[in-house]
Amino acid sequence: MNPLDYSHFLLWTGDLCFVAGLILMAVLSGIAAQKIAPGVKVPMQFGFDGKPIWSAPRRFALLFAPSLAAGFGLFLTYMAHTTDTGDLTKQALSLGTSRVGMALAFVVAHMAHLAIALNWLGRQK
Repeated sequence: MNPLDYSHFLLWTGDLCFVAGLILMAVLSGIAAQKIAPGVKVPMQFGFDGKPIWSAPRRFALLFAPSLAAGFGLFLTYMAHTTDTGDLTKQALSLGTSRVGMALAFVVAHMAHLAIALNWLGRQK
């Protein structure tokens, strides 16, 4: 496999991880939406005492992280696919790794937020 083929493999791997991460975040938000009653404010950030600092409407809370991930992911996808082909392998490795890491970080953060928020909402009943 020549370096150019390997570079394109890394670019498409980043694309696949980005899309898979967004799909997973959407599924997790859908599952959480079924457990949260309409009209309920979802805690978005917690203080050291375990109490919410601020809350948001359900729809905003469930779409915030996936929307943020989509924005960052689209920016990195644009950067990855418009790089100069002179040194594509190093750039592809850097951008591919960044995109996979970003997708993983957003999914884990979204899962953690939903778990903590659902736990807190369950204790409030």
